[in-house]
Amino acid sequence: LTSNNNSTMTATFNLWGDANRPTVIELDDDQGWHLYSQRNTDGSIQFVVNGQVIPDNYGNFDARYLSSGNVYTKGESDNRYVQNIQRGAPVWPGKVDEYGPNEAPAGCFLTQARHDPTTAYGVTFAYRPLQMWVGNGWRTING
Repeated sequence: LTSNNNSTMTATFNLWGDANRPTVIELDDDQGWHLYSQRNTDGSIQFVVNGQVIPDNYGNFDARYLSSGNVYTKGESDNRYVQNIQRGAPVWPGKVDEYGPNEAPAGCFLTQARHDPTTAYGVTFAYRPLQMWVGNGWRTING
């Protein structure tokens, strides 16, 4: 352990333990703790930092940690998931019988239905496709 005696705060290494944390090695200063390493009761080890870890070199994060096909970048994730939903342009298929349409086409939903006074039983309706933004463009749901 070396000190140049030029720190503006007192730093302390603590070695302690109890029944729940058998061995704890801790570094702190006048404002609180920085980090600790501890042996748990099950024999595992935990290393905890009170702040952010910023490595100078990411070289040790190799295939042992990042298996090909199991990790996605933000861009890859954005290309896989729905980020927004909208209604597409309305479609007016024309007059139908008294009871209206049986069903809007796959991926579409009924947005308007009204009686058409020019026929005894005519109904006019509109449907719109449901669209989703995935990756870098709108896609129409089709099924």
